[in-house]
Amino acid sequence: MRFIFCIIGVLLYSGLSAQQMSVLSTDSTYNIVRELQEVVVTAEKRELNPGDIPTALTVITPRSIPGENNPDLRNISGIVPNFYMQEGGLKLSTPLYIRGIGTVSGTPPVGLYVDGVPVFDKNAFVFDLYDIRQIEVLRGPQTTLYGRNSINGLININTNPPSNVFAAQVKIGYSSYRSQNYNLVLNLPWKRLYNKLSFSYNKSEGYFKNHYEQDRKSNPSDSYNIRYQGNVFTGNNWEIGFGINFNHSFDGGYAYAAIDSLKVHRYTVNYNIPSSYKRDLLSSYLNLKKKWQRLAFNTVTSYSRTQDRQMLDADFTYLDVFDNGKKSRQNLLTQEFNIQSNENRHVDWTAGAFGFYKDLTNRYLATFGKDKAYLLPMALDNAKYHNNTVTWGIAGYGQVTLKEIWPGMSLTAGLRYDYEKSELNYRDSLLFSGQQQYTSYHDSKEDKGFKAWLPKFSLLQRWNDNLSLYLSVSKGYKAGGYNIIVNEMSSQVVDLRYDEEKLWNYELSFSQRLMDNRLSYGLNVFYINGENLIIRLPNPNGSGMLNQNSGEIENWGAEANVGYQFNSVWSVMANYSWLHMENPVLASPEHKLYGGVNFRKGRWSASTGIQYVKGLYTDLDAATKEQLEYGSGLMELLKQPLYHPLSLHEKVITLCAATHKVMLGIEKAKIKQFQADLLRHFDSDYPEIGQEIEEKKVLTEELIEKIVETAKEFKKSRC
Repeated sequence: MRFIFCIIGVLLYSGLSAQQMSVLSTDSTYNIVRELQEVVVTAEKRELNPGDIPTALTVITPRSIPGENNPDLRNISGIVPNFYMQEGGLKLSTPLYIRGIGTVSGTPPVGLYVDGVPVFDKNAFVFDLYDIRQIEVLRGPQTTLYGRNSINGLININTNPPSNVFAAQVKIGYSSYRSQNYNLVLNLPWKRLYNKLSFSYNKSEGYFKNHYEQDRKSNPSDSYNIRYQGNVFTGNNWEIGFGINFNHSFDGGYAYAAIDSLKVHRYTVNYNIPSSYKRDLLSSYLNLKKKWQRLAFNTVTSYSRTQDRQMLDADFTYLDVFDNGKKSRQNLLTQEFNIQSNENRHVDWTAGAFGFYKDLTNRYLATFGKDKAYLLPMALDNAKYHNNTVTWGIAGYGQVTLKEIWPGMSLTAGLRYDYEKSELNYRDSLLFSGQQQYTSYHDSKEDKGFKAWLPKFSLLQRWNDNLSLYLSVSKGYKAGGYNIIVNEMSSQVVDLRYDEEKLWNYELSFSQRLMDNRLSYGLNVFYINGENLIIRLPNPNGSGMLNQNSGEIENWGAEANVGYQFNSVWSVMANYSWLHMENPVLASPEHKLYGGVNFRKGRWSASTGIQYVKGLYTDLDAATKEQLEYGSGLMELLKQPLYHPLSLHEKVITLCAATHKVMLGIEKAKIKQFQADLLRHFDSDYPEIGQEIEEKKVLTEELIEKIVETAKEFKKSRC
């Protein structure tokens, strides 16, 4: 269990008009009952009222986001039921889960759209939320309209559009951990061209301490964003939107020791190599809209280029064993067309097509330091890995809503066909000191296609404007892929592929508003049944972690929310979510309760919230327990007597036995004695093994097998 307290400071907004002082505000929130009628949701690819959408929905505005002066998506974790982002010290790779479905690595399970432009990269999910009009979070599969990346949810972010009135907004903030943020937004209209320039800069000292650096803060961060948006309104009902955005992010200090949020010393690490993650993202889009009397046409073209640079203390200790550097480059091109009916009394329909092309290249360099003998029996200088993945896909979709088939009743049916092709070129190789430059261990060239039909059905009954009930059935899908790096220093062939995952979501929801709309509450229950869920698990045939298919899954749960508006100034809200998983996964809480208070008067607003989490699955699964035990035991084994260091063959035998999990199950307090007894056993009964290591300094597959089998037999005789 843990408490998370979030406080947002009071924000000062100032607007300057060419004619007069004014404040332009379109803020509205689903969570504040008084403003419910002002909300318009666009996540269904058309403008709808929240009550007309048969899906679990939360709409948030910046004023209702509790957190620091520079909030990001992690700050909405409490507000949205069964939505959780695990804090791990590195915001650029923060895991995201909705209803127990998520991922630590690879393709995200939740779709993210910013102003209608898709974001495919999970590492780009956490960015500074400024100049935001509203955030729409939909729970459950949204694959019919949005495809593979929205297997169990969608986040739709809308920024404030360019205005036809000259205005300026400045914001300066200071918060905990010496965090600073600066925002500037300028609206610069010129005739029919509406222009907006915005800038954001954020900096934080960080909160993780590194013992190796005399407890200095190890995870400072800074970022800045420059954005231009333009809108042109022609005389024949055409609207042309375009924009370009550049974002730079720096995030220091990996803190993998903090993966268990309940650890007492979760904010402490002991790394000798400064870790960091740098990202440069350039993106652009072009949006064309045309409305006729009965039809509307929309097309969105986007291009983005991302460059990542990563440095990691890969042994996670104070020893100079090895570090891992990574450089990534991604180019992404997307294109979508859709045509839809203008709202009418009996039928609404939408049809469209979507395509994308993604080219991702990763280059890894592992450098071995002066303490490499703790890990490696060979005189290696570095290891290089390279992979390139080209993925493209096309899709067609359609959705129809029949309204008033019974008084207050509407039926929605949708279908999407999704096809994707992925091609992988992979190589890893080792650089030997004083020998041939490259010795290749793994070379792979593979391609695989994925396809799926994705239906959705829902039935909505509205008895009046304040009371509604809906039932929905939808299919979620995410394509398979490849593990892009395998730290396996052997000739063993490793299967890099994993299959697609798919699920069905069944949902029933009830909502009502009372007391002149001042009080609102709702309840929804869901059941998820799927197969081949893609999760991160230990390599069954060696070391490291791999994306693997987990087999069948069953998740079910309930979500409840309530909101009350006391007056025009004060409002409160609360939500509770319960999640049951037959196979618990990392960072998915069983119970999550949130309560918040909002204040709003004129230009001033403030909010505060508290979140309570119970049953957060951290190290409860067997695989995670084994990894933690393995790491703890390895650290004990690496400790050597000050004046009697281990010989080469003793280090090799120790590490060989440890990395093959022979030491698992031995109490931490007894592991050093076991190691000493094991080494004496080798020296007395199998001296030829140590002699071969000292003389040849080569660890063959045959020798590894002999060491492991001998160690297992010794352990069996002792236990």
